Amino acid sequence: MDQDFNEYINNFKEKSLKEKQSIVYDQLKMLAEFSNKLCKELEIPNEILLNKELLDLTKEDYTEDDFAEALIVLINSIQNSISDYTLGISDLLDKLDGQ
Repeated sequence: MDQDFNEYINNFKEKSLKEKQSIVYDQLKMLAEFSNKLCKELEIPNEILLNKELLDLTKEDYTEDDFAEALIVLINSIQNSISDYTLGISDLLDKLDGQ
């Protein structure tokens, strides 16, 4: 097992629930941006999916429902980008094969 990763997880486990949620949210947001960037770099059409549910987490007193709703928006955005990327790569490979 990776010692650095284990330390990271142990450190994560010691945080409060709100801190854990913030870390999870930030990492998913970063992944959504990264997966969108992968598409854009190859000129594959893709947009980050946004929804008002993401704004709920900017409030200090957001609920567990707000958190779950924001996460599902980010997860769907990542899934959308990965799907677009996969289809775009397939199209690019088909074009290369046709040359």
